[in-house]
Amino acid sequence: MSFFGELRRRNVVRVGLAYAVIGWIVAQVSEFFFDGFGAPPWVLQVLIVLLVLGLPVVLVFAWAFELTPEGVKRERDVDRSQSITRTTGRKLNVVIVGGLAIAVIVLLTERTLQPDTGTAVALSAETAPDAAPSARQPEKSIAVLPFVAMTSSQDDEFFADGLSEELLNVLAQIDGLKVAGRTSSFYYKGRNEDLRTIATSLGVANVLEGSVRRSGDTLRVTAQLIEAATGFHLWSDTFDRPQGDIFRIQDEIARHVATALQAKILGSASPAATTEAANPEAQNQYLIAQAAVADRTLRSVRRARDLYAKAAVLDPDNPRYLAAFAMAVALQYWNFRDISPDEAIYESSTAIDRALSLGEPSADTLAVAGLVEELKAMTASDPNAKERALGFYEKAIEKDPQNILALQWLASIYLDINRNTEARDYFERVVELDPLNTLALTGLANAYASLGQYQAAREHLYKVQSLFPELGMAYRYLSGIEFSSGHVDRATIWMRKAVDADPNALETYMLLNGYVILGWADEALEVAEQFRETSDGLDISRLTQAWLDVDHATIVEEAMRLFAQTGESEYAILSAWSNALNDNCAATIPILERQYPSLQAEIINYIESRDVIDAVLLAHCYRKNGDAAGSGRLVAALLASENLSDAALKSWPSLRLTRVAALAVADRGDEALALLGGLDYDELPVVISEIPLAASQLPVFDNIRGEPVFEQYMTRERYRLAQQAKDL
Repeated sequence: MSFFGELRRRNVVRVGLAYAVIGWIVAQVSEFFFDGFGAPPWVLQVLIVLLVLGLPVVLVFAWAFELTPEGVKRERDVDRSQSITRTTGRKLNVVIVGGLAIAVIVLLTERTLQPDTGTAVALSAETAPDAAPSARQPEKSIAVLPFVAMTSSQDDEFFADGLSEELLNVLAQIDGLKVAGRTSSFYYKGRNEDLRTIATSLGVANVLEGSVRRSGDTLRVTAQLIEAATGFHLWSDTFDRPQGDIFRIQDEIARHVATALQAKILGSASPAATTEAANPEAQNQYLIAQAAVADRTLRSVRRARDLYAKAAVLDPDNPRYLAAFAMAVALQYWNFRDISPDEAIYESSTAIDRALSLGEPSADTLAVAGLVEELKAMTASDPNAKERALGFYEKAIEKDPQNILALQWLASIYLDINRNTEARDYFERVVELDPLNTLALTGLANAYASLGQYQAAREHLYKVQSLFPELGMAYRYLSGIEFSSGHVDRATIWMRKAVDADPNALETYMLLNGYVILGWADEALEVAEQFRETSDGLDISRLTQAWLDVDHATIVEEAMRLFAQTGESEYAILSAWSNALNDNCAATIPILERQYPSLQAEIINYIESRDVIDAVLLAHCYRKNGDAAGSGRLVAALLASENLSDAALKSWPSLRLTRVAALAVADRGDEALALLGGLDYDELPVVISEIPLAASQLPVFDNIRGEPVFEQYMTRERYRLAQQAKDL
């Protein structure tokens, strides 16, 4: 018998195949368990080496020995007539086939359990025609989905998020490539959705996704570029690296991917922009802070500020950390009044000035510089700050036309100064780049509302609600549109939905506001009690009862307690109005001066339209408290501001009543009554302040109260409220 015939007779080939299949299964299963128990990589490497070394030993053994009914014997000692090699071969065939079946199951299981990174594989040729919407997206466009951490370690998740963001930042520097914004891309974190759906919603033709697996001191990062319409893999690669400085690894991979993307999508292999070298621990603090600041709660912004500060200490020459710290400080004052204006200006200015001095500033640094200038304008510390803010935003956009921070903040500043068409245009650019950005969508809705395009505003808010049904924000903005047009009943319905979706203190407060105005005492008390039972230590029931009892002393006490607990400025403003209604303007003045420091300026160029009525109350209290000059200065500045211009009054019905109030406080009663008499009462809002009272009951109208025109307005207002309460 030939040598090869003898190999077959002795089952050497079958034994080799069976050993290879079983060895592969052992290696795969071992890798899974070693990762789970955090075993160092060398353990798996040693196992694979032993399995490979075992193959020749097994083959030699199969040649020299034979399995018999009496056990294992040397092949030369077995009588050929008694040999059972054929029976053994059939058994080995079963082992091989069974092993191959198990191997297929292991591969399918691994593919199924790999989160999100393999979604495109499921797109077969027969489903490709359905992907037409993605195919119509700009070819030179991409979204970077959050890379998946393949282990449960929080550090690995931070690394995966950081890698995704770094890739996004590098790719955004490639000329001619549209990159979907971070907010929209990260919306899909943890969501197992069809890539065609994702690409269509983000307005891109290509998607980059991947995974990160960290084991001991070794990293494995897999990245793949997919054409969303077809599911075709344009490029993929796996990077195995020693961990070392994980952020240098991150930068290296980002540049490799960016170069490959340029070659595949843009037809050019020019090198991608490199990222800044980073101190690993500083970068780690920065990444955690980035996740925290995105939450936009008082607690998260405080934490982000502290982490940015640590990063800046560890790497003091990195402008990115300094700019981020300046942004967190600005937000801490801007959103929550959690620090004094002097502290906010000093700390943010010091940090951003240092960042600007460290070489050519990035677009992000310029954008934050604009935000700090806005803060100065807001706190009345510099009358020219707003113009400088506009300049910084414009420079940032010139440097990076896709910089979402600069575009969004520039749109917001235009909205604040009633340049509503420009605000709309810039918000539309942000939404084009970052279509799932809730702040941009709500900002765009506000811009449409400011232009009197209420249906367009509603449509964008409906989109926010459909994307984020667990948030009450869209419902709250829809409620605001109805409030501004005098429909307290419709506004209350939307606020009920907001509270059902997200029963937080602000939404609950606004719902109670509507119920109290409509006279629904039982419903208001029920909501307050439900909130007390579900909230973490917050109780709004005593405030609600005080509203219903018109007990202003208790309202002040409870509102300030809730302001201290939540940081929500609405409670502070409520206490200011209640003090004024309780004939205690001396207590109102310091509250409003703290909330609106820009009102101390001779020229008022920074106050939101909805807050102008609070400024009129401050002027009223100055006059009541004997400061006629201060009152006159403030009213004159308000009447000369963009907020009460003819264009603003045309867009916002609430500002029409606010102008009437400002004229009344200025003792220009004839002008106030003439303006009021020319208005369509049914288009006016019923509520224009934080206090749950009809507008006509506010003290800012005291100087024209009793006049026939004003009494006629009051009668119509009471009728509308009664009718709405009945209809609802």
